[in-house]
Amino acid sequence: MRQRGSVWFEDVYRDHRHHVWRYLLRRMPERDTEDALAEVFSQAWASRHSLRGPALPWLYGIARHVVARTLARVHQSAGSSAPLTLPVADSAEEQTAARSGALAALSCLSDAEREAVLLIAWEGLSPAQAARAAGCSTPAMTLRLHRARRRLERESGEAT
Repeated sequence: MRQRGSVWFEDVYRDHRHHVWRYLLRRMPERDTEDALAEVFSQAWASRHSLRGPALPWLYGIARHVVARTLARVHQSAGSSAPLTLPVADSAEEQTAARSGALAALSCLSDAEREAVLLIAWEGLSPAQAARAAGCSTPAMTLRLHRARRRLERESGEAT
């Protein structure tokens, strides 16, 4: 692997920018995604020496924290006392899911289960990569995915 300098970072940015942008777009209002994308890559540059393994799960992990901080700021500035959950109202994720009926299914999941499904099914990560992005162990990610699948089966009436 080449040294983690500006050329390496340019390659990472070019190769993964669109994936990270889509990740953000599915989790937050579209108006906030460009700023969040810039924050993700700014933090990635600052912590580039801590990367171990593939860059994309590492970037998703950074993006996960950026989303949480951004939504907390928006939530706090709105003065809401309601519990903070993943956004579903005006995100691209909801707009797409509402058309396909997937939102109803995803809404029955806990935040952790929803994140497991989205990282593995929508982002195309392996359970180990998804675990790294979510900041948990591979067995925990596998358990979250299993629970999500069971809950989705119950909700859709397909459980046997």
